[in-house]
Amino acid sequence: MPFSVVHGSPQDIWVPLTYGTTIYMGGMVSNDQSASTEGIEMMPQAAGVWNDTNYDIPFGVAIGNNNRRPLFNSTGKCEYITSATSLASTTEFVGHGSSEYPFAREAFAKVSVVNACSVLRANLVDAAVTGAPAVGTVTTASGSDGLDCTAGAASVANIDSYSTIYFRTGANAGTYRVLDSTSATSHTWDTPCYAAVAVGDTVVVVNIRPVGLSKCQLLATYMTAFDINEACTSHYFGIDVVRLNLAEQYKEYVEFMWNPVNWLPFAGRASEA
Repeated sequence: MPFSVVHGSPQDIWVPLTYGTTIYMGGMVSNDQSASTEGIEMMPQAAGVWNDTNYDIPFGVAIGNNNRRPLFNSTGKCEYITSATSLASTTEFVGHGSSEYPFAREAFAKVSVVNACSVLRANLVDAAVTGAPAVGTVTTASGSDGLDCTAGAASVANIDSYSTIYFRTGANAGTYRVLDSTSATSHTWDTPCYAAVAVGDTVVVVNIRPVGLSKCQLLATYMTAFDINEACTSHYFGIDVVRLNLAEQYKEYVEFMWNPVNWLPFAGRASEA
């Protein structure tokens, strides 16, 4: 499932595309604040810590378009629309009933607008729309304290205080813990589990916390999910997690709000203000 608004969208609106761009349905869209543009484009991946070198801020989730004949991307598993010149165009764009653009015959997307209070849901994938976070089998148990384990490699090394381990099977099935380690295989945490971790238990590790401020990166190209294969050490966004669900493979997701820092594109650029 691509991005969706759980609640808190101010409204759904029709907006034009920036010329020459492609918009993927279910992806995050933005306005490029560093250039003179006429519409929306896909929100680029974060550049810099907390995305502090990008001017792009979240605008909304693309939920529809005005292609008369729908187009589908088999790799991204989603519909899309590409802006093309309306002069002698062979692509047929239809009217969409917007009072702001009542007679438009050019590329438009319908967008669920978001703000810092909107709660969204995003799938957690591994490098591709069809990928899922790695499932590791515990090879070294925790002993009696329930505070550590060694398991098969996670999708990426975890980040101290920003990663979560989830027990999918075993006596602690359903348990979430925030990690204070920095390894893809050796995991430690501070709150003891209900039971000792045992060899053969299976776990999932992602670089997103179960609640609160977290780091994340968009899936390249389609921007329809968060890619947990990204290290999130040099380039990442900030989100405020409301709910993290790692219970079922290929259905892992996070519900979150974009942290307000994403709406402050000039905060670190005093010389340009």
